[in-house]
Amino acid sequence: MKVGLQLYSVKENMQRDAKKTMKTVADLGYKYIETYCYKRPGTDTDESDEINFGLGMNRREAKAFLDDSGIKIVGGHYYYPGNPVFEKMCDYYASLGGIQFGSGGDFFAGGMDELKRKMELMVKDAEIAKKYGLRYYYHNHFWEFQKFGGEYVWDIMVKELPKDLVWFELDNYWAARGGVNPVDVIDRTGSRLILLHQKDFSKTAGVPLNLFESAIDPNGPLNQKMHGDNRHVTDFAEVGNGVLPIQDYITAGKKAGVGYILLEQDLTAIDELDSIRISMNAFKKFSGVEWD
Repeated sequence: MKVGLQLYSVKENMQRDAKKTMKTVADLGYKYIETYCYKRPGTDTDESDEINFGLGMNRREAKAFLDDSGIKIVGGHYYYPGNPVFEKMCDYYASLGGIQFGSGGDFFAGGMDELKRKMELMVKDAEIAKKYGLRYYYHNHFWEFQKFGGEYVWDIMVKELPKDLVWFELDNYWAARGGVNPVDVIDRTGSRLILLHQKDFSKTAGVPLNLFESAIDPNGPLNQKMHGDNRHVTDFAEVGNGVLPIQDYITAGKKAGVGYILLEQDLTAIDELDSIRISMNAFKKFSGVEWD
């Protein structure tokens, strides 16, 4: 399983100077990246402009950078299913040699009815992605491990979404915060799982790992505000500096045939570039991972 980087880990640096940040990422030795879509503050570009699609560059500039650095795009996030510029994003990533592209998550506060509507949008987007030779996937947070009708939202999605159109990326940290064992989720998702996300949970967080244990009612509507209110820098740690059994996740992912495990550091108390360097060094201590 190859180690890579979700660029959200260096979002503040990307906002300030995308090209310089990308060069630093390459110099550090990250060869596989997953992007996220953003709009740089203070610019007059609209959502459909290519520089907002994750690399801070139009396709000509991005192609030149990727060719020069040897970095490969192994994924990308967009928000939300049904986004009207999704097809343009697919065209952009396909032109850069991307192999898969998908949703960074969504909310289902309206229950099963809303989940069904959102899954319909995912299928439509997946069909667009397939047209460009891209595999479409969905990335979780903790609320996908809320239950609707006695079944986890994640498992409903795996069961109901077409196997030949939709794949999955498991964020092990957020799954654990949803009160489940990521190893179990990896095992039962199997070959539908193509990417893993990894960060660590702080030893000094001072709150339970499972958000449903005290902070959030697992039977209530879960929305973006609730996510923001329960996402604190003190909860996160660089890989290898927290309490999560990351080697177990890597072993299970490798067994399931997952190709990449990507560092995604949501928040950090130290400089982002120092943070991804610390995590890189920690990843090198695990078995079953490779960099080239």
